[in-house]
Amino acid sequence: MRLDIIWGLFMGAVFTVASQVLVAYLEGPTPYRSVTVESVERVDGGYVVTANFIKTDCTFQRLEVFGINTGIPIYLEWVALDGSPSTDYDRSVGRQHMKILANKQDWDFDTLEIRTRHDCDGRIVDRVFASIAIRDWVYE
Repeated sequence: MRLDIIWGLFMGAVFTVASQVLVAYLEGPTPYRSVTVESVERVDGGYVVTANFIKTDCTFQRLEVFGINTGIPIYLEWVALDGSPSTDYDRSVGRQHMKILANKQDWDFDTLEIRTRHDCDGRIVDRVFASIAIRDWVYE
């Protein structure tokens, strides 16, 4: 009886570890981790978003911001406010700070979504960097 319990626990642990490894493999490389949105502020030109994250060894290709209103995404132009030399600037590996202004184009949004594209050793990886519920940050 005890051997059955021990065997069951062992197989459960093996299954759990194997499934986590499979999920990590299928998700592919991770261009960044530990994303923390520090602030979202509504200003005349749009929304200022400040975030911290840890960049891995993947090469940055693109960042896009979308304002979402009732489920419909609208592309928003953005500018870096953190001293980054351009919108295609590839940051160094390690802890990073990002501050951008997303232009709002005379719309009010339910959600801001920041998406990225990276090249991770020849594999293109598209990810959602942050999905931000405006009501959680901006009070009017």
